[in-house]
Amino acid sequence: MKMPRWDRIYFFVFTATAFAVASFLSLLVLPLVELTNPETGEVFTRTIVEDGQMNIFWLSILPVVLSGTTLLVVPKNGMPDRAGKINLWVSMFLIYVFVVLFIFINGILFFPTAILMTAAAVGSQVRRRERKVFAKKPEESKSGRGGGKRNRNKS
Repeated sequence: MKMPRWDRIYFFVFTATAFAVASFLSLLVLPLVELTNPETGEVFTRTIVEDGQMNIFWLSILPVVLSGTTLLVVPKNGMPDRAGKINLWVSMFLIYVFVVLFIFINGILFFPTAILMTAAAVGSQVRRRERKVFAKKPEESKSGRGGGKRNRNKS
């Protein structure tokens, strides 16, 4: 399998969006609600949708929307511009707020999204040097398997 040649920031945001979508879809399957029958002591588990907590279900789409809009703003190749960086930092902050507020309900499911958005936001602040290649052929290169450092003639 060949990986696409994306920038590392885009790769982090793409992976964060994939984790957010997977976490949102897992709300349909994972039994997060536990009910106890007081008469018999039996414990029943249900999903959030089966229990009828649709408000929490629809609020859980917020990390998907935030990481998805950031995915649209960040370029695939190269550094994001100033607006992209601001969007990245604000989205990261709001996803952390969501995780903290909903930590006991379903916020922990979106923690990998928050971690990957943090990696992308911090990575967007690191300055990179542009790679300059002056040599036309590998033999002319000063690094790698090219000619390398030449000995001085000491005569």
